[in-house]
Amino acid sequence: MKLYTLKVFFRDAVNNIRRNSVMSVASILSVVSALVIVGVVLSLAININFLTDNIEANLQLKVYLEDSIPSVVQEEVYKGLLSCEGVGDVEYQSKAEALQSFRATLGEKNAAIISSYTEENSPLPAAFIVTFEDASYIDTAYQKAVAMEGVKDAVYGEETVRRLLKFNVFINTITWVVFAILSLIAVFIIFNTIKLTVFSRRNEISIMKYVGATDWFIRFPFLIEGTLLGLCGAFFSILLLRNLYYYVVGLIAGSAAVLPFGSSLAPASLVLKQISLIFLIYGILLGAVGSSFSIKKFLKV
Repeated sequence: MKLYTLKVFFRDAVNNIRRNSVMSVASILSVVSALVIVGVVLSLAININFLTDNIEANLQLKVYLEDSIPSVVQEEVYKGLLSCEGVGDVEYQSKAEALQSFRATLGEKNAAIISSYTEENSPLPAAFIVTFEDASYIDTAYQKAVAMEGVKDAVYGEETVRRLLKFNVFINTITWVVFAILSLIAVFIIFNTIKLTVFSRRNEISIMKYVGATDWFIRFPFLIEGTLLGLCGAFFSILLLRNLYYYVVGLIAGSAAVLPFGSSLAPASLVLKQISLIFLIYGILLGAVGSSFSIKKFLKV
């Protein structure tokens, strides 16, 4: 396609937007409304994924060892745990370290409860502490660990992991459902906006068809028009969400005494980077799809 022809197409698209300014503004506002709602849901999903990733990073499988376990068997347990799928790290905790960690958990006020225990007579067994890259692998590693020779027991937050994974799937499903519904609404409005433009130029389109213009030659200016409308909507949506997210982060940070989890929110740069990329692609597709459907009927001459 020649550069001059492309310039003409862009000029026609801009002129069409100006000519139908009321409907164009309505289209942009509909895209903004849809994308802002989608953006809020996406921001929530990103934050929940960010939070669950942090929780998953702290989830541990504690594999308790028999007191009289030979060093060879202990090494086999270590290698067996390290070979489990999804395992990030395996750290050994001696009986003395376990006692020291328990003292720290009790605090100074309650430390007297176990003051009679020393490193030599500690009732706490040695253990391997296993961390995971993905919480979905914990149960499989647990089943493998309890079956190993030299292992007394293994524990992890089984119910916490199960609820965490279910909640994550639920939020992602809700996000996609909302995304799909609002997409259909925005496509419908853009479709009707460009359909009015096409209808007003139906005689011109018919003449162009009779003189040999191809469908794509006629269709292209309208595709550009829809794409521009979608991009405008995406741009304004990003600005609105940016200000809204910074406001919410500041509000929660300022209410740290009430909401101590404020620091767990995903960084604004992470959220806005993902949303901006999605919105720009989404805006282009939204406008192009709406335009493509609206002109299809008038190409049949």
